[in-house]
Amino acid sequence: MYAIIEASGKQYKAEEGKIIRVDLLDKKPGDTVEFKSIFTSDKGKKISTDSAKVTGKVVGNIKDKKIIVFKKRPKKGYKKTIGHRQNYTEVEIVKIG
Repeated sequence: MYAIIEASGKQYKAEEGKIIRVDLLDKKPGDTVEFKSIFTSDKGKKISTDSAKVTGKVVGNIKDKKIIVFKKRPKKGYKKTIGHRQNYTEVEIVKIG
C-alpha cells in the first residue's frame, strides 16, 4: 500500500515503514506529523482519498551536501562564489489510512 502525500507544496510517494526526506518542518525528533493524502493505492486499486491521512514520525533534521554557485559577468570584473546547503526533515511513515 502506498500513498501520494503533499508536504510544503511538493508531492512525495509514501509507503509504510519507509523514510522520506521532506523540506524542513518545525518539528523535533520523535514528534508525529500528519500529511494530507492526494492518492492512495492498494495492490493497484485506487482507494478513496476523502478521509485518507498519513501519519509519520520525525526521525531527525539533516542537511544535504553543499552546492557551489559561481556567478561571473564577462568583461566587467565581477566574480562571486557562494554555497548552499538545503535543510531537510526525515520522516518515517508509520500508518496510511
